[in-house]
Amino acid sequence: MELDEKFDERILSLISEAVPKKYKKTGITKEMRLLTDLGIDSLGVAALLFRLEEIYGISVDQIDFAGGLGQLRTVGDAIDMSRKLMQQARSAI
Repeated sequence: MELDEKFDERILSLISEAVPKKYKKTGITKEMRLLTDLGIDSLGVAALLFRLEEIYGISVDQIDFAGGLGQLRTVGDAIDMSRKLMQQARSAI
């Protein structure tokens, strides 16, 4: 599976699903901050990881996060981390 722009769109969709109602926006951009702009906290980030596992059939149990989850600040960071997770999961197969 090639990680292309459709992958980014799917991650944006997953992020949009995780946004609490009071933070719902019409358009989510890569510059938006997960917590401040969208209300996605650490539990929301964990939920995104579980959705990645579910949708793409990967296991994040053996992924080396190297403190990366704490560094997620923006939507763009989340997309970049998702790409890295997918690449690590593929190379672990």
